[in-house]
Amino acid sequence: MEEIIEFKPQVPLLNLQEDRDMLSDFSREAQRHLMAARNSLLILETVVSDKEAIESIFKTFHTIKGMADFLNLHDIFQLSKASEKLLDLIRKRAIGFDEKTGGLIQSAVFSLQELLELLDEQIFQNGELKSSYCDISPLMGAIQIVVQSVKKDSVKVPPAQRMPTIQFSADMNVYTKFETQLQTAGEEFLVKKELVKRLLTDFLVLSKELKELQSKLKERQRELIKERELALKLTQQAQNEARAKSEYLANMSHEIRTLINAMMGFTELLRDSPLNNKQKEHLNTVMISGKMLLGIVNDILDFSKVESGKLTFEKIDFDLRQSVVEVFQIIRPRLMGKPINLYFSIDAAIPRAVNGDPTRLKQILINLIDNAIKFTEDGSIGLVLILTEQEKENVIPLNFKVSDTGIGIPEDKRTAIFESYTQADDSTTRLYGGTGLGLTLCKTFVEKMGGQISVHSEFGKGSQFEFTIEMSQAQNGTRNLEVIPAQLADKSVVIVSRDDHAIAALQKICQDMKILDIAVAASAKQASELLLKMEAGKRALPEMIFIDCLLPNKEAFMLSYKISQQERYQKIKRVAVAADVKLDNSLEFRDAGFHHLLAKPVIAKEVYDMVSLQTGKDSISGRQVLREELDRISCDGIRILVVEDSPPNQELLKVHFESLGCVCDYANNGQEAVAKLKEKTFDICFMDLQMPVMGGVEAAKFIRRELKINIPIIALTAAEVEEEKQKCLDAGMNDYLPKPFDVDELKAKIIKCAKM
Repeated sequence: MEEIIEFKPQVPLLNLQEDRDMLSDFSREAQRHLMAARNSLLILETVVSDKEAIESIFKTFHTIKGMADFLNLHDIFQLSKASEKLLDLIRKRAIGFDEKTGGLIQSAVFSLQELLELLDEQIFQNGELKSSYCDISPLMGAIQIVVQSVKKDSVKVPPAQRMPTIQFSADMNVYTKFETQLQTAGEEFLVKKELVKRLLTDFLVLSKELKELQSKLKERQRELIKERELALKLTQQAQNEARAKSEYLANMSHEIRTLINAMMGFTELLRDSPLNNKQKEHLNTVMISGKMLLGIVNDILDFSKVESGKLTFEKIDFDLRQSVVEVFQIIRPRLMGKPINLYFSIDAAIPRAVNGDPTRLKQILINLIDNAIKFTEDGSIGLVLILTEQEKENVIPLNFKVSDTGIGIPEDKRTAIFESYTQADDSTTRLYGGTGLGLTLCKTFVEKMGGQISVHSEFGKGSQFEFTIEMSQAQNGTRNLEVIPAQLADKSVVIVSRDDHAIAALQKICQDMKILDIAVAASAKQASELLLKMEAGKRALPEMIFIDCLLPNKEAFMLSYKISQQERYQKIKRVAVAADVKLDNSLEFRDAGFHHLLAKPVIAKEVYDMVSLQTGKDSISGRQVLREELDRISCDGIRILVVEDSPPNQELLKVHFESLGCVCDYANNGQEAVAKLKEKTFDICFMDLQMPVMGGVEAAKFIRRELKINIPIIALTAAEVEEEKQKCLDAGMNDYLPKPFDVDELKAKIIKCAKM
């Protein structure tokens, strides 16, 4: 008697250089056989000893066993072999196809399916397997126990009974005997004779009806099996199509991002070269278009994740107020000079540090505000964030409202705008562009974060998108990096504006800076009169005057020019408050004599930095400090290996590295990089991820495990950082740089990895 062997799962080591096609063909063929086996199992649920169904499943295991043995797929071979033995005993009637054996066979079929799906993942991932491997040890043990117990007893178990069927033909002999007896019976049996005749007639009618019903039942059974088979085929086809679509979108996004990186990189280089104003304006348009294109690609990729169920959310501590600020810093350059007042207001009761997904929250807000900008020509766009009633402990319920004064949404279109690839009107796409995915993603993200989103709108008067989500209490809190300058404490300032939101924001910021005298004027005329009253009353003139550039009839520029031309007002710092972030590059800004531009919405840290800069003190923003530090550090002579297969990106990197003084060598793929590292020594390696012959991840693994070289490797990825980060780190890379990037980001990575 054979001994029961303890089974240990083995992840297959694939030879994809030689066997990739054979492995792919095997997977397809094996899955086709398993589909037939599943259909046979359906039949056996009704007819428990159907010979054809049992034979079909036996052939499935036998065929897969042979192919798996040839390709050294240990687990698939062993499971197929054990299952084949069990089926062989059932075929020979040594064991019945009962609930226990049927369950084992069904588990074997589905386990083989799972092993094949894992095999497909390995083939696609070039031998890597991220999913948990299927442990079939318990199933193998259970099958071996059943097989061994049958061999030990050496007693043949009688075959299981077939599904009971009604055999009407056998009962016809009884009918014939009754009929003969009735024909020879005497008169005293006449009443009974008629009764029996009637009963026999009813029996014949009933038997005919039952035969018809049985025939229909069998026909319906065959139809159900065919429908189930079709459903399984369609499901598998849909899964294959979804997988192919996801792979296609991932590859397509990499190619698009790579090209956008080159376009935007060279555009930035051209923009910094000696050009006239018109040429710079054209290049700015190219840059804006590139960023918009990148946004569209990101939307399509996010939507593909939603469809494939791969959307993930973080749970980390973050600064909520800073996230809102970053949203507006990203979004305000998209105003394109529109006369729009941007603003935001955050309830003081909301804690600054919360726990949740800052990236997805910013995506929601950027999509909603960007949408508002697209459909608003003038007026205002703003975000109001309030704290709603708290019902759960350690939960922060937040309510966000994004309002605009744009074209509005017709009542019959308000529900449809949240559907995929849908906009309020067909003409919307022609006039304003877009993919129709932004609001769909907002709705999906909000609902995934446990909230709801709605829209309130009046056609021609504007819209308000409102959503609620719940954040958790932060575990460790966040650091407030804002340093409030004290240079204007006890001084006075004047705010000239009609925008209530800008006035309120500036008043709050000035109060935080301990400014005692904050005067407000609604026009240039009122501001001039206010200055005259200060002089007449022998009051100290304001240290600073904030002038809103959205005042009508160019009043802001005339007021600044008028103040700049008067000797007694020369010490007053004139700050333009504008929706256009590029206004300080204009001729009218310089002619008006403004000292500084403050972009809307008014942000506290930017006001603090501006005050420190204008009063000649040391407090400067972190970005400026970083830029100064980068300028001080030299990268001359650093030896860099650049592994990039795209010629335009190679050329762009060449320009960047030459400007930094680095000495570079270039490779077109991972295999060339490995060869160069064997011959030369480098300080840093910048490695693209998707390349022909040998990709970046595979090359990094080879460098770490085979060459044993500890050179810092920085991944250049056009894919999404969240998805690629762990893969890069697992392969032994030190850092990653997402495309598109600029020369400052490149230099920062060099300094970090070279520990300069």
